[in-house]
Amino acid sequence: MQMQDENFSVIYSGNIVQVDFIKSVLEGSGIQCVLQDEYLGRMRPYAVPGGIKVLVPNADVDKARRIVEDFIKDSTA
Repeated sequence: MQMQDENFSVIYSGNIVQVDFIKSVLEGSGIQCVLQDEYLGRMRPYAVPGGIKVLVPNADVDKARRIVEDFIKDSTA
């Protein structure tokens, strides 16, 4: 995945279980994403006070936010 030339925005942060679900949903919808602080969040979650962050290219931010909101709404219903 070559994403180094794009600018990214954080669209979600949480624990490893939450961000793994979000990442799967986004990638299933065709949106590439990266997890920031993933390694440290897995090994020492308390060392990442803001949680592991899900970043997407700025061009996909609006679509990704809608997907995440729908996923959260559906999973809490």
